[in-house]
Amino acid sequence: MSLFLDSFRGTVNTWECDEVGHMNVQFYVARASDAAFYLRHALGLAPSQVRGEGRAMVALEEHVRFHRELRAGDLMHMRSRPVEIRERTLVSFHELINSASGETAATIVAVSGHFDLEQRKLIPWPAEAHGKAAPFLGPLPPHAEPRSVARETRLADIALADAEARGFIEIYRGAVMPWECDDFGHMNSRFYMARFSDGAGHLWQALGMDKRQMQEKRRGTVVLEMRLNYLREVRSGAMLIVRSTLTRLEGRTLTFAHFMFDAETGRLVATGEAIAVMLDLDARRTVAFTDEERARLAPQVREVAA
Repeated sequence: MSLFLDSFRGTVNTWECDEVGHMNVQFYVARASDAAFYLRHALGLAPSQVRGEGRAMVALEEHVRFHRELRAGDLMHMRSRPVEIRERTLVSFHELINSASGETAATIVAVSGHFDLEQRKLIPWPAEAHGKAAPFLGPLPPHAEPRSVARETRLADIALADAEARGFIEIYRGAVMPWECDDFGHMNSRFYMARFSDGAGHLWQALGMDKRQMQEKRRGTVVLEMRLNYLREVRSGAMLIVRSTLTRLEGRTLTFAHFMFDAETGRLVATGEAIAVMLDLDARRTVAFTDEERARLAPQVREVAA
C-alpha cells in the first residue's frame, strides 16, 4: 500500500463560509496549497532548500471534486501523496477529510511543475526527488477520478478581445495585492479560485437568475467539480478581468467556463471549467431547474472552442 503524508489539519472558520452556509470553494484550493508545502518537503524541497537552491514547485492544474459539505466549526485534515513523477512535472493527490465523521469532503488532483525561480521556467526533477517519491506512488482512488470535467485538458487559449466578441460575461475586474502572492512571487492558487467564486453572483445575475430571489426561495448554487488551469504567472500589481459563459445545460447540471485575463496585455492567464447544481438550502440536496429557468438559461449557452 502506498504511504500518505499528513499535510494539513485545521478547522473551518465562519469567515470562510459563503451565503450557502458551507466553506467556500477557494478555501478547498487553499488547503491543497498548504498541503503542497509538506509534499514538496518530502521530495527534497524544504523551505531552506527552496531559498538556497532557487527551485520550487508551482501549480499548473488542479482538478477538484467536492464530495460533502464542510460547515463552520467542522474539523478537517488532509492527506497527500504523489501519484506520478514525470520529467519536469508531478501529479499529486490530496484528500480533505472531515475529522469527526471520517468522510471525504473533497479530492484534489494537482499537476505541479519543478520550477527554477531565477529563470522562471520548468526544469527536470533530480534523481533524488524520484527516489523520495517512490514509496508514495500509487494510482488515483476511484472517487478522485473525473466525472464530468476532464483532467489534464485545457480550454481554448483566447485573448480578452475574443471573449468580448463572443459575448462572454464580465464577472470580475480588479487588481492583485501583495498579500495575495506566495513565497515564489506570484499569486497563490487560492486567489484564482476566489475571483471565479466571487464573480459567480454577477454571472448568475447576468443569466437572469436573481440571487436575492433565490435566497428568498431558499435555493442556492454549488459547484460539484472544477478544473483550474494556471497558464501564465500573475504577479502583484497585475490588473485582472474575468469573463465567463454558460457552455452546457444538461439534466440538473450547468457547465461554466471562466477565462481570466491580464487587463494590460489582454493575454489569458488562467481558466476554470466548473459543473454546478441548484441546492435546496433547507433539505441540503440538489433540485431540478424549473421549466421557466431552463427556458431562460438555454438560449445563453455559448461555444468556447477556438
